[in-house]
Amino acid sequence: MKSSKLLRRIRVGLHHRFGVLSYKRSAPDVANWLQTPLGAAFLAEQRECLERHLQDLFGYHLVQMSIAPELDLTPGSRISHKINVAPHREGKHLEGGVALSPLISSYQSLPLPSESVDLVILHHLLDYSQAPHQLLREVSRVLIPRGHLVIVGFNPWSGFGVMRQVARLFTRRPLWRHQSLRRGRLIDWLQLVDLQPIAAERGFYRPPIRHQGVLERLHWVERWGKKLQCPGGGFYTIVACKEVAAAIPMKPAWDDRPEPVPGLGINPLRRDRND
Repeated sequence: MKSSKLLRRIRVGLHHRFGVLSYKRSAPDVANWLQTPLGAAFLAEQRECLERHLQDLFGYHLVQMSIAPELDLTPGSRISHKINVAPHREGKHLEGGVALSPLISSYQSLPLPSESVDLVILHHLLDYSQAPHQLLREVSRVLIPRGHLVIVGFNPWSGFGVMRQVARLFTRRPLWRHQSLRRGRLIDWLQLVDLQPIAAERGFYRPPIRHQGVLERLHWVERWGKKLQCPGGGFYTIVACKEVAAAIPMKPAWDDRPEPVPGLGINPLRRDRND
């Protein structure tokens, strides 16, 4: 009994020290990091990757959900009606004054009808979610059949992932306290909520160096990393399509009854074989 209490205390202590924090605490730190030379280079590669995928996805309604709600990640999309979801209103406006329709809502419970959205973008939201399964279920609920989900997440098997493992030992910054979601694990989760991955890509192959000049000189690493499809990119992008199995019509049992006698509208009496 004492050992179980001790283990419980250890788990609580580890979660308190290393667990994922709330969106409200994580978002400002991530937004500040994206303005550093390393974060800006990271974001630039993500924008380029998103633009390639979004230009081929069509529909009427797009929902963007990002850990940095002030970003606009949708310029590559041709969809006209775009919604930016955030759990609370920030003092910052969307960059460039782009008019995405704001929606103040919890990510885990969207005030949107089921099967009403054509495209959803999750930008590092699963990384910083305390309930990633519930978030995926909610996204699947609002997507129309054959609708698409685009996920951007940190790759734990990369130089950036190693940096995160080391940094979280020496600092309590919310930036480093995110989920460690492998791409293969996330693909398994998607299939459980009727989302079938159709495309995947990695990006940011440069080492996580903070010096802007060094990052610029190492930009050639990105070209070779993409060309060779190396597995060590700092982030991954997954495009999934909502696949809903069609119902197979079953013939009711009462349709097997004998046909009525023509002209009478009544069923004939059936004789038993032993008669």
